[in-house]
Formats: sequence, structure tokens, C-alpha cells
Amino acid sequence: MFDQATLQALGNLGEFVGALGVVFSMVYLAKEMQQNTTSVRAASFNEMVQNSIGLLEHSFRDSEFAEFLHRAEGDPASLTAAERVRWDAYMTAVFRHFGNLVYQYRVGALDQQMWESYARTLEDHVRRAPSWFDWFDENRRVFSTSLIDQVARARGEVEAERLEAATPDAALGPLETIAIR
Repeated sequence: MFDQATLQALGNLGEFVGALGVVFSMVYLAKEMQQNTTSVRAASFNEMVQNSIGLLEHSFRDSEFAEFLHRAEGDPASLTAAERVRWDAYMTAVFRHFGNLVYQYRVGALDQQMWESYARTLEDHVRRAPSWFDWFDENRRVFSTSLIDQVARARGEVEAERLEAATPDAALGPLETIAIR
């Protein structure tokens, strides 16, 4: 019925078709994994944004909390014992949130552009309220070394800006400074 050469050719054809099937399956799985990774990153980012909103929501929905936060940021030493507990809990939540953002960036779940946005947000908070640095310094032992490093970078940026602003010639360029002297 079939000679040896025909059977060999059919066997070779079967192996070739099988190999094509494996290649197509691998391409399909790679595409599915890429789509899944994108979906997971989008979901993670959405959760990060929801956490940010959750922390901010108290300030814009609750005027009593907004007043408390303003007082706490301005002069934490003036807080009552109960307010100090509230301040500690809020600041712990805030820095846990930033710690999560540092982690998400480090593992690749947060892209460079969004990470830079959150890093600037942290800098803006500590620029506006230096009491954030003081609180963090008192409690740094409970946070990750990655967050400690990030807060140190933010502090360095803020302090560099303050030094630059305090320098009389800061507004002048190098040539103008030389020309004046």
C-alpha cells in the first residue's frame, strides 16, 4: 500500500506540522503573557491611584480633618495626645503609600514617567511641610531602606533648592555674577 519512502515523507511532514504548531503556540502564549502583564500593571496602577485619592479624600471632604492636618503640619508639638495618635496614623499611612510606590517602581509595575510624578509629589509635600521630614526621621526604622533612601533624595532636593534660594546671586547667571563682582 505505502512504500517505505512514502511513510518516511508522511512522518517528516507530521513532524514539520507539529513543529509549526509548537511555534504558533509559543507566539500565542507570548502575546497572551504580554497582554496579561499590561492588564496587571494597569490594575496595579489603578489601585495606586485609588490609594492616593483615599489619602487625599479626607482633606477635601472633611473640613475638620483639613484644619487638623494644617495644624499638625505647621506645629506637631501643639497637638493633643489624641491628635498625636491621629497624626502618627495618618503619616504612617502616607509613608506606607509612598513605600508601596517605591516598591512598585522597583519591580517594574510603575513606569518611569509615573514614578517621577509620585517622587515630585513626595518632594512637594515635604517642601510645603518640613514636619513631614521630622516625623519620618522619628519613625524611619519601620520603613523600607528603599523608602528611607527616597526620602533622603527628596530632602536633598528640597535643601538644595533652599540653599540656592538663600544665595544672593542665585537669581543671576554665572556671567552676571562675575560682572557684578
